[in-house]
Amino acid sequence: HAVKVSAVEVNTPEEMFVENGTDAKLPCTFTSVEVISSAASVSWSFQPEGAATRISFFYYSNGKSYPGKDIPFKDRITWAGDLNKKDASITISNMQFRDNGTYICDVKNPPDIVVKPGEIKVRVVEK
Repeated sequence: HAVKVSAVEVNTPEEMFVENGTDAKLPCTFTSVEVISSAASVSWSFQPEGAATRISFFYYSNGKSYPGKDIPFKDRITWAGDLNKKDASITISNMQFRDNGTYICDVKNPPDIVVKPGEIKVRVVEK
């Protein structure tokens, strides 16, 4: 791990348990040797339990959030991060069992674009 590359490092918890019907903050932080530029962006995608494909559902850049259209989390996502503090977290409200799956946090901070995205396995459990 000692090799220093100009890359963004993304940190997320590996697994989270969320009670159904509650709000889940999906924590995602990152490090970058570059200054956080206005071109920095965050994209979140979701891979439902057992599915092979990922759905991009949220994009944040230049102080604005762009939730995807026709997505499972329509109107339930809030940006909870602060790129200047290297925080790319989001909150999803009213989590349901169908929200089980893997959430992928991908951060780009040009010229750093080499990223291993963070992945969080989210398990929605009975209240």
